[in-house]
Amino acid sequence: MTEEDEEQLPNLKAGSSVKCRVCAPQPGGYAVRLVPSGIEGYLPCQEDLNEGQVVPATFVCMNQDQALMTFAFRIGTTERVQMGLPSEPETAFAVWADSHPRTFKLRRAIDIVMPPLSANEVAPLRSGDFDIAKLIVDLEEGGLTGCIKMICDERLSRGALLLFRGRAVGCIYGKKPMVEPYPIESAIQMLLLDSFLPDTNLTVYDLPDEIILSMSSMFLGVPVQEREGESAAELFEKTLTTLKSKNETAIATLTSKSEMSLAFVHEGERFGSFDVDLQKFYPQTDVFDELIHKSSDSKVEITILPPEMTTEKVLFGYGLSTTLEIMKGKAPIEM
Repeated sequence: MTEEDEEQLPNLKAGSSVKCRVCAPQPGGYAVRLVPSGIEGYLPCQEDLNEGQVVPATFVCMNQDQALMTFAFRIGTTERVQMGLPSEPETAFAVWADSHPRTFKLRRAIDIVMPPLSANEVAPLRSGDFDIAKLIVDLEEGGLTGCIKMICDERLSRGALLLFRGRAVGCIYGKKPMVEPYPIESAIQMLLLDSFLPDTNLTVYDLPDEIILSMSSMFLGVPVQEREGESAAELFEKTLTTLKSKNETAIATLTSKSEMSLAFVHEGERFGSFDVDLQKFYPQTDVFDELIHKSSDSKVEITILPPEMTTEKVLFGYGLSTTLEIMKGKAPIEM
């Protein structure tokens, strides 16, 4: 990085409006250079852009000498960014998360979230037997990396909350007769709200960092667009090559008419597959590979988690205690 670049850095804060010049396509977006500083960066984008085109963007953070941006048309500046957050890493996460309000239409709902790896079955807890507010705060302060699964018969709802070091990094929530799923932040609030009902069942368990981070890509990552005429296997292999060269974390979701499987990638390395139908994790990767080549109707969806999310530049995930504070006064039940 040049001295001129370094002089530009103090002016770059999370949420700052910037302009960048498109250099080359990358999975999920484009390699770019900031104008006028020339700082290299990555811009997630699903639109077709031309090399040399200058586009507006929103700055998220720096990672060594590369900048992470979001597309300005997707975010502008949201109210919570305008109001300011306690720290730059919190603001950086808010800028990123507000620009990716993703929802999911996955057939298996909470079944896509893995059960515990341990052979010992984890018994569900009945909410009425615990101080749920204290339990949630304890999980946050204890830095749990794992999952909370919730089943609430009273609300006809089910949900799964992914936690990384005590912070929420993914959530699936659904209830009958609602058909459309909730965006991640709303899903977290709805799951926590239903957890306070006395007959709700909660199952809390650990999962390895690499599984949680890989799965969090589905909620807070960048989707990789399939190109016309490209098979699922071709898209997967091509993306894997890039992930390995850049040490990136991602997840691939493969669906066919009769089967569903997940492939995990952490810091460029594949480390296992999860058969959603059998609810079984395989340390080997060949289970996923066999399915992707076996089914002509298979479709693969890949999402990448930018490496910046797990550096000190970003406080990754939603705080559970902060979410509870936001919910108080709005909740129809005692919290």
